[in-house]
Amino acid sequence: MPPPTVLIIGCGIAGPVLAILLKRKGYNPIVFEKVQALGDAGASLMIQPNGMKILDLITPQHPLPVITPLQFLWHGTASGKTLGHTCLPSTYKSRYTQPASGIKRSVLNLHLKTTLQDHDIPLYEGYQLENIHEYPNQITASFTNGKSITGSFLIGCDGIKSSTRRILLSKAGIAEGPPTFTGLVQVAGISKLPDTLSERGRSLSNWYGEGVHVVSYPISTEDISWAVTIPDTAGEESTWRAATAGEEMDDLRRKLRRMLSGFEDCVLEMVNTADRIISYGLFDRSEVPAELWFSDRVVLVGDAAHPTSPHLGQGANQALEDCYYLSRLLPDLSMNGGEWDVVEQGLLGIFEEFARLRQPRTSALVKEARRLGEQRVVVGGPERCRERDAGIVDAWRDEEAVARGLDALFREPF
Repeated sequence: MPPPTVLIIGCGIAGPVLAILLKRKGYNPIVFEKVQALGDAGASLMIQPNGMKILDLITPQHPLPVITPLQFLWHGTASGKTLGHTCLPSTYKSRYTQPASGIKRSVLNLHLKTTLQDHDIPLYEGYQLENIHEYPNQITASFTNGKSITGSFLIGCDGIKSSTRRILLSKAGIAEGPPTFTGLVQVAGISKLPDTLSERGRSLSNWYGEGVHVVSYPISTEDISWAVTIPDTAGEESTWRAATAGEEMDDLRRKLRRMLSGFEDCVLEMVNTADRIISYGLFDRSEVPAELWFSDRVVLVGDAAHPTSPHLGQGANQALEDCYYLSRLLPDLSMNGGEWDVVEQGLLGIFEEFARLRQPRTSALVKEARRLGEQRVVVGGPERCRERDAGIVDAWRDEEAVARGLDALFREPF
């Protein structure tokens, strides 16, 4: 009997990782991506120890090409006054077996794409999911380009704007609209590490201003990624949009400099020296219960199941945890492909166990990310800013409490 074909929608992070894990267990995964060609999109992301553990399972002999282990966490005012600081990240490797590291998003995406090819896993680009048809013994995905592909089951890894989620909920009688704009916009870039930031160069740094938040972290020994979060009541398209060189870039720099008046010189230096700046809106969705994460032959993973704001830095990392748990629950067919008949009878139960296992943790982290966004990220008014700063000082005063909080995030999934 040939191995069961798994249709995986989305080639961001979770899609390729799941495909590789399942190929090793005897499945035949195919990955579909809506864009015509994966390229240099987005800025960067922070892979925390819990996520790094899963990436290490994928290519232990060929690690990510650029890893700059984080050494410090720093929180401060716009002018650079320290509110909280710890060197706990320097202990992550010994505490959790893996470090935390920033990485350029396109570097990670292309690394995973190459790893797919190394595992002889097909990737179909330019395939936007249009509909799903479930049958007793198979599932068919149809795409906007007119193509249809049939498999044994389907995994939706297609993010906050997930077509898989929309189709799955519609079959349950739920008409979900587009993601809700949060009223916040991020402007991000990658710059050379400023000399004025050299002492904190290997730190994840947060500057809290009045109505403005800035975060930065290294993505190599020479480069640093940064993002400015600001309110934008007029709304903003969710598509990643890069400012072109010349007048548009100069105009965006001027706007950022006005918003960042009073911030540390190193923040302004990062803005002034970035050769590429992108802006994008932050969006959110309502939580759905675990029983809506799956059907007989479909299951959601990552932001498709539990979309989260970026304020806790766990979106990609929780998607990677999902990959680990779902692949662990799906039986290993590599030794005996005939077992699929037995597995198929229990597929719905496997999806249900996965959703009920993951939903409590992801729900708690989504709520915490929203809380941090509301109470810390973009706070207006001098009095509220003073309250926020005092709260940060109080939260970071007890390093043992900070360590316990990090343990709760990073000791998972193993």
